Amino acid sequence: MMTKTPTMARLFISQGRLDAWSLEERVKIDTDVMTLAGDGRSFRLRTAVRFLKVSGDGADPNGLVGKVKTLDDVTRLGGEQFMESVLLGETAYDVQSGFLGEPLQGT
Repeated sequence: MMTKTPTMARLFISQGRLDAWSLEERVKIDTDVMTLAGDGRSFRLRTAVRFLKVSGDGADPNGLVGKVKTLDDVTRLGGEQFMESVLLGETAYDVQSGFLGEPLQGT
């Protein structure tokens, strides 16, 4: 069984980048696991968003700009995603959709 390894950082992969890597055959996707073709490292993928900015360039009362959160995290915070936006309370954020890749050991 594969487990997380503490020595490799998690990474955010945008949907566009993942699509490009797949077309270029740089990665193999099997259910929720992405394996790099070059070195065989694998990552468990979880749907996530990267917070780019507050819509309208307002203040960020939640301190989320520049951070990556899984959709489960967004829901727990009380937020809702719609396309490339997240609404959290009265604050709307522009986000980038993608995946959070958590390294798997033993691959």
